[in-house]
Amino acid sequence: MCIRSLVCKLAAAAVLAVACGNCWSNPMLLAPTGTTLSTAQFRAEAALSPHNERGNYLWLAAGFKQFEASLIRMSNVAGEDANVFGVQWCFLPETFVTPAISLGVYDIGAQTDEGLGVYLAASKHISTKVAAPFLQDFSVTLGIGVGGIKGPFAAFEAKLPAGLFVQGEHDSRDLNGAVGWQPFPGFRLKAYSIRKDTYYGAEFISPLF
Repeated sequence: MCIRSLVCKLAAAAVLAVACGNCWSNPMLLAPTGTTLSTAQFRAEAALSPHNERGNYLWLAAGFKQFEASLIRMSNVAGEDANVFGVQWCFLPETFVTPAISLGVYDIGAQTDEGLGVYLAASKHISTKVAAPFLQDFSVTLGIGVGGIKGPFAAFEAKLPAGLFVQGEHDSRDLNGAVGWQPFPGFRLKAYSIRKDTYYGAEFISPLF
């Protein structure tokens, strides 16, 4: 039942992202990053708790030039839903020397208890070939927010051999993380720890056109 629900949610997310054209945003899990999707790229991700014991999360994102808009839909077993909309502008793309830096707004509709937040995030890929040759790629994000995102936040992603990867973050409130496997480009299976609860799901990112 959970697998069928996950497939349906991802399919609906992909259709909605295409239909909305140039809207949606790209956090690590709940913490923002400094990067954005490219024009016409979209992302759809769903995380479900076993037997729907703790609700689920749904992420949608798409890019237009250096801009994104996002939706994180948080649902609990009591039927209470929060639709967290955000927009983000990557005004400094990543280069060999500088990180990608973005300015964003989180929870525009004040759907969560924390409410509207404004943040600045910087993300950088770090070469690890000498210090840790088993790491195929490593990226780190540091940021700070006000309002609904209170104070500093941080995140990282480490890509390992055989398509394995690890993600971790502190979203200014909690420590969250995920481990997963990428069987082919653009699609990843994941197990999450979010707000101290366990979820399972998948992520799809469309290729560049």
